[in-house]
Amino acid sequence: MLSIFRTNQLMASVILVIYALFLRFWTLVYVDEWEPQSAGILAKWVYDMVGTKGWLPDSLAILLVFVQAWMLNALVLRDRLGRDANLFSGVFFILICSALPPFLHLSPLHMANFFYILAVYELFSIYKKPSCTVNLFNTGLWMALGSFFYPSYIVLLLLAILAINTLRSLRIQDILIVLSGAFVPYLYLGVYYFWTNRFAKFLSEEFPIQFGWPVLSVPSPLMYYISMVFFVILCLIVLFSWSNFLMKHIIQVQKKINILFAGLFVALLGAFLVPVLTLDFLLFLAVPLGILISFNFTNMPRQMAEVVHLIGLISIFYLQYLSFHHFM
Repeated sequence: MLSIFRTNQLMASVILVIYALFLRFWTLVYVDEWEPQSAGILAKWVYDMVGTKGWLPDSLAILLVFVQAWMLNALVLRDRLGRDANLFSGVFFILICSALPPFLHLSPLHMANFFYILAVYELFSIYKKPSCTVNLFNTGLWMALGSFFYPSYIVLLLLAILAINTLRSLRIQDILIVLSGAFVPYLYLGVYYFWTNRFAKFLSEEFPIQFGWPVLSVPSPLMYYISMVFFVILCLIVLFSWSNFLMKHIIQVQKKINILFAGLFVALLGAFLVPVLTLDFLLFLAVPLGILISFNFTNMPRQMAEVVHLIGLISIFYLQYLSFHHFM
């Protein structure tokens, strides 16, 4: 199956729709007791329009995951991050975003990841660019909008600072531009709530962010342990491959790959910014992890990559079957 995506023709990403439907069709057939937690103000607005359960929000989740996979493929091809030009980043992004049953619904993190990718697009564009004010401002803007869907995404501002320091010399002006971009949507939203005499509600309810140890909410202990083991293994695989990813790449690409690794560590800090933590928080790792794990499969012998990918597909599909038939 992976051979279909061994191409640099971005239009072939359309096939990813079928791939996403295959991995996520359970939600279109069965309805389970899933409810979003720690959703931001814009996520709540979306839920008010489409609901949280049923074919409409779950279909929207499939569309979002597909569009984001296409965007990641475009990013990797534009910046030549992989050794070979292929569409594996989108494939494994969809695989990770469909790996666990809670991921199959319209999570606030699916919506926030759209703006995460836009922010990475802007960040990767500043390398050796004489004037990058617009890129930096847009980076802060997209990150702030992402936090309107899931508040923890505000921690990505730290990633922006690390990325600026990696891609160019860090200046206080650059940091202020990023923070200005992040401040603008909060300013407009705060003014709106103040004008409608709901500013206190905005601070306390509509933006559920807190500093501290969150309450863990999981569907079952077994699902929790399976999820942790799966993502720990994926993270260890890419971490042990770090030096291999950087080999035979120009400095520009090496720096951008290092930023993706920084994204893995920064995401962990986001766990301490929400009151309730659910398994779909692991979707915070999907953007950098989807790209990085695709490099492992690019570097594998073709037959081995096909076998490992097939085993992963069968395992995920079986896990979903057990979950939706209430065996877990």
